[in-house]
Amino acid sequence: MRAFAVRRFPWGDFVFVAVVGALTALAASVWWISRIVPGMDYPQFLVFVRAFQDVGDPSSPFHGTYAVGHWYMPTALPVLVCSALSHLTGHSIEIAGKVMLTAEYVGDVAASLFLLKELERPRWAVLLLFPLIHSVWTVVGGFFAYSTSIPLVILTWALSVRWLRRRDLLSGIALAACLACVELWHGIGFTQAGFGFAVLWVLWRAPSWRARLVSVLPSFPCLLLFAKWMTTTFADKSVRAPPGWTPPWQAAEDIFEFIEPSVPNYMGRLLALLAILGVGVLLCEVNVGTPRPAQRAWRVGNVGLALSLAYLAGYFALPANMYTVAGVGVRYAYPAALALVFAWNLPGRTAPRAFVLGAMLSYGVWTLRDVQGRFVAFDAETRGASELIDRIWPRDTLYYSPAAEGASKDFAGPTNKPMRELEQYATVRKGGLPNSSFAGYGVNYIRYVHENPMPGLQMQAGWWNESLSKFDWVLVRSTTKLTDSHFVHVDSRPGWDLYGVCGSRRFGPCP
Repeated sequence: MRAFAVRRFPWGDFVFVAVVGALTALAASVWWISRIVPGMDYPQFLVFVRAFQDVGDPSSPFHGTYAVGHWYMPTALPVLVCSALSHLTGHSIEIAGKVMLTAEYVGDVAASLFLLKELERPRWAVLLLFPLIHSVWTVVGGFFAYSTSIPLVILTWALSVRWLRRRDLLSGIALAACLACVELWHGIGFTQAGFGFAVLWVLWRAPSWRARLVSVLPSFPCLLLFAKWMTTTFADKSVRAPPGWTPPWQAAEDIFEFIEPSVPNYMGRLLALLAILGVGVLLCEVNVGTPRPAQRAWRVGNVGLALSLAYLAGYFALPANMYTVAGVGVRYAYPAALALVFAWNLPGRTAPRAFVLGAMLSYGVWTLRDVQGRFVAFDAETRGASELIDRIWPRDTLYYSPAAEGASKDFAGPTNKPMRELEQYATVRKGGLPNSSFAGYGVNYIRYVHENPMPGLQMQAGWWNESLSKFDWVLVRSTTKLTDSHFVHVDSRPGWDLYGVCGSRRFGPCP
């Protein structure tokens, strides 16, 4: 009779996949709500992709003004990936960017599940990831290249755990490849991935000194790449700047704003999350059983907690700003929060476990829906601007500045200056030069050949300036009326107006 026994349907697996899949889809759906993504520096990266594609075209204004750096530089890999994806998505750089954003969140979840499995932690702990997935350091805050490196950072943790436990050839190759990829992706992301590997290496209970020495071999390729980048890029003293630290008490006050999304009342949201975690801790039983095999490999009982505390120490110890890069040490607050996903202990008893998971699931859905609603409002407010950008001609230049309108009103949606670089969408779509670019940093994969050929205006009230003749078009909100004779009203959309600039290449001399 046993030969004809019917295998029970794995309802637990089905429910888990359905819940996690739905949450992942809900989180990633925000990138497809509005055509313009409300990311502060996100358009800067898309301009890099446009420059990479056009720099070899003699008819493009990027030719001779922008240059492509060495292949081993951070930001090289995401530019190449986005460019390749754009050719598969109808030559749309913006759609390619959204595909990468979607892949980022899917990658966050997949890498987290992989690490939970390697640490033999409860898979349902992944629910804690979703209230944290929209962070100020993700694209919701504007930081595309760094944000999309986060899945690689988590994957580095997981591959480090696997390598240190197994020390087989395939695990070593996988870890070495992941570390090299994250170095080519983003410099700060690489330091965080390397930092995680170093912490896990220290926590690992090595069977011998020989094993401990052999275990560092996968880090050699990425360290060679990193050393090559540092010695070639920062040999130029013009890109150096002294590091700066945030005072400890100020850093302690600021840490919460670096974890939650850039939305109002982020402190209250985070306190609610901490309350759920606290209830879970109170309901957990003291673990007095025999450690699992995965736990015996470590000097501590909770690897995730130790990892979180190490990143927290990095947040306070590392400089906030270094060379020409803002936000170095402060970005360690986010991986410190992410590491708690792998430290979270769930109650063993059914009723308390269901209560805690239900509370975390409800909270996660609420936060994801809240951000989704902000993106819907942002789309309604910026749809007219997107339509007017489509109105301009190829290779034309567009100027927009909230400061030039004499107002600092935040748009609907995330509050971290989501429209600071609105004009760069014209560059991405039409190929004209932007007012300014991150190419001016001099440490990125894309850089100026000499200097910015555009004026880099930071306009205030008063408006007309001779440098505006470098631009063919000016985009403003309908609340701002341009009355100077140099501006010609061309078109309107709800909430927005488009003006031509007399004296520009497109419109010629003023009458």
